[in-house]
Amino acid sequence: MNQQEKEQAIWAQIAEDLRSVGSVGAYGFESYISKLKLLRDTGTKLILEYPQDIVFDWFEINYHDQIVNAAARVLNAARTIEYVAAGADSPSEAHVQSVATESACTTAPAEKKAGAARRRTRRSSSPINSGLNADYTFDGYVVGSNNEFAYAAAQAIVNNCDCKYNPLFVHGDSGLGKTHLLQAIGNAIQAKNEGTQVLYVTSEDFTNAYIEAISKKGDTLNAFRRKYRKADVLLIDDVQFMARAGKTQEEFFHTFNALFESGKQIILSADCPASNITNLEARLTTRFEQGLTVSLQAPDYETRMAILRQKLRRQWKSDLLSNEVLEFLAKNVTHSIRALEGALVRMTSYASFARRTITVADARIQLKDLLRQQHGSKVTISEIQQRVADEFNIRLADINGRRRTAAIAHPRQVAMYLARKHTDTSLQDIGAAFGGRDHGTVLHAAKTIEQKLRDDSELRSVVDRLAAAFA
Repeated sequence: MNQQEKEQAIWAQIAEDLRSVGSVGAYGFESYISKLKLLRDTGTKLILEYPQDIVFDWFEINYHDQIVNAAARVLNAARTIEYVAAGADSPSEAHVQSVATESACTTAPAEKKAGAARRRTRRSSSPINSGLNADYTFDGYVVGSNNEFAYAAAQAIVNNCDCKYNPLFVHGDSGLGKTHLLQAIGNAIQAKNEGTQVLYVTSEDFTNAYIEAISKKGDTLNAFRRKYRKADVLLIDDVQFMARAGKTQEEFFHTFNALFESGKQIILSADCPASNITNLEARLTTRFEQGLTVSLQAPDYETRMAILRQKLRRQWKSDLLSNEVLEFLAKNVTHSIRALEGALVRMTSYASFARRTITVADARIQLKDLLRQQHGSKVTISEIQQRVADEFNIRLADINGRRRTAAIAHPRQVAMYLARKHTDTSLQDIGAAFGGRDHGTVLHAAKTIEQKLRDDSELRSVVDRLAAAFA
């Protein structure tokens, strides 16, 4: 056996030790350990070659100690480790680590020697731009029956931060406070744990940054990966938009695994459960669902009043609007928190300019466009079902029945789409109105019709005609 074969055999034993002992998980082994090559064993030092496409900083921080300990177990002697990038022309281009790491094990004599050696000093991580908005805090987050479970999960992560709920997946319709909740978590963790690397981005920002990274030469892609994989807490907003980009999904899959395996907290949001995100890869769906999933619902009247009062107290004079006007807003703007806050901004601004007491009649005039939208949503599900049945020349009983033929299923999906768009009814209640179906079926039907409307002009014409009847 020549020297090269001996070194190959030594590395095979070390790699097998890492796998069998369990100090490196399956993802870490396949993504990093299996790609290393032992160039030389000098008797006191192992020189390992690594491919340039791995994120070396992250690999070094997470796997160096395990390799030192495994080498000590296999060789029965301590070794220092030197890493050389594949293709490096000289030692000056190599990343060098020359001090053995203290072993956590004490079974082998060699490991005692390694334990006596000085622990190597790691490079300190430079802070990253968190992307957080300081205005989004828990102090400004009103808790009600619509979001109390999500709030409790968020508080558990902030107070314990032991990755028990990892990932935390928050879903809910647009305007219900997902962004506020995610950023409040990030701000709270940063305030409580100085030095913790928190990174908040939207999935669109992640996608755009990835596209830019792969379109440029040099170390741009590795820099992109280092930025996201060195985060202690990664918050990704609106992950449903990631489903439109296959390459981005693959990159995020590896980012997710790298963070998860190293015990970092991941928090995600979307407008629907992970299983209902169209075109999301199954391997991402299962990972998104392996932690804790919580939902945000539309706030009830009491919560809407609490939101208005808190917003008024924090940002404007508390007496700028009367309680009667606030009650009017809470009763009439019901479909989203964002719309409710927008109505409040409009009325407080009007009150500031008018310099007089604002009445409910003033509110009706100033919010007539918004109220018209609300009034237009008063159509009932039964009216929608009847009109769709008439349009497609099927029986009303078929809309609510269990038959799944194309001639029945398609109109039923159209009716569910219209019910979601033109009523304030929850997904669960819409499903119940369609023969006891669950909310996931309703969400799938709505998204299916949305996709078809992009390309099917005939269907678009039919839906527009039906929608006009509800305006």
